[in-house]
Amino acid sequence: MGRSIARVMKVLPLAVLLLAGAVLLGGCYPKSQVYGVGNDGGLVFNVNPPEAEVFLDGVGQGASSAYTEDRYLKVSPGKHVLELRLTGYETYSREIYVANSLLRIEAGLIKR
Repeated sequence: MGRSIARVMKVLPLAVLLLAGAVLLGGCYPKSQVYGVGNDGGLVFNVNPPEAEVFLDGVGQGASSAYTEDRYLKVSPGKHVLELRLTGYETYSREIYVANSLLRIEAGLIKR
C-alpha cells in the first residue's frame, strides 16, 4: 500500500499540471462550428458564464444563454464585431463574418 501512495504522489503533480493547461487553453481560444440555416445568418452561443451579455456592433442583444439552436440570433450577412461582456470578467471581442449559416460561438470569459 505504501508503494501505491508513493506512485500516486509522483503522478499527481503532472496530472494537475496537464488538467490546468487544458482548462486554460480551452477557455482562451473559442471554437466555432457552422450549420446551414437557409438564406439568413445566425449566431448561437455556448458561453461560460452563460449570463454574459451579447453585443453585436455595439448594440446589446441580451444574455448569451437565450440563443440556442432553437432560437438563434438572426444576423445580416457580412462582417460584424461581437463582444461578450459581464461585470467582473474581461470583455471578449472579435470580428466575425456571418454568411447564410448558423455560426456557433463557444467562449469562456476570464475573471479579472
